[in-house]
Amino acid sequence: MSVVRLACALAVVVVLLPASAAARNPWQLRCPSMPREQRAPPAVRPAAHAFFPWGGRGGEDALRAGPVYLLALSYRSAISRDGDDSDGAGNDLHRALVAVAPWYPKQITLTGRRLGRRRPHTTLAFSTNGATDCTVSGVDVSCRPRLFHEARALRVPAGRRWRIVRTMLVLPRTGCFRVVASGRGLRAVIPLAVPGPDWR
Repeated sequence: MSVVRLACALAVVVVLLPASAAARNPWQLRCPSMPREQRAPPAVRPAAHAFFPWGGRGGEDALRAGPVYLLALSYRSAISRDGDDSDGAGNDLHRALVAVAPWYPKQITLTGRRLGRRRPHTTLAFSTNGATDCTVSGVDVSCRPRLFHEARALRVPAGRRWRIVRTMLVLPRTGCFRVVASGRGLRAVIPLAVPGPDWR
């Protein structure tokens, strides 16, 4: 009987191992909120194709909160850092478009941080002077690196038309983040997941 019990216990361990290993896999990040992207409005799509010429239909997918759309080639809020550059201070740079709908004409400020305790390297930053320019040749994507002005807040000026801003997300580490868009009478939260081993 003890042999049978031992065999059953071993079988349970074998069955549970893959699940527990998957739970510890940093590439299979699970965040409190991982919404599905929605297709950007027609007025934004030409800018998305120009910014992500290799993205095809997927380049039109955006994370949305209120009037704010974040296009970063994400899937269920998770972004891939493959091919991303570094800013020389240990932060990854990830290209993104921010679009604000005309129905909210006031100025918007974007900020972001990693979920959990406030510690060093948990604040998300943005480039305030655009993003890298990329070209496509066949299956190769080439983005010309350059220096960026980084800030903890990205301000989108007021306007009554679509406002589309090119930026670089300055990622201090992997994990679950939230981007907050705030303005007069507005507070919209966009979840963002950055999978992979933590380098901090």
